[in-house]
Amino acid sequence: MTTRIMHTKVCEKCDSPMKLIPAGFSKAKNRPYSAFWSCDSRNGGCGATARAEGEAASAGSPAAANNDRLAAIEAKLDEVIALLKR
Repeated sequence: MTTRIMHTKVCEKCDSPMKLIPAGFSKAKNRPYSAFWSCDSRNGGCGATARAEGEAASAGSPAAANNDRLAAIEAKLDEVIALLKR
């Protein structure tokens, strides 16, 4: 039995988990495309996308996904603190 690990990243716009879409070939445009992150709007996300270049080495580890999530949460908390200090 093979275990499949889903790589995730946190969307900067809506804090929903993003999926890594591997590089492939577009049937509609008949052109190749690079790997990218997608915030799935069908599951409550905003539909945003982000480039996946340079993240191939770190994307494979669950710790990297947790670090991304913690960094996003920390940034949001910093924004809230800045608003409260006004």
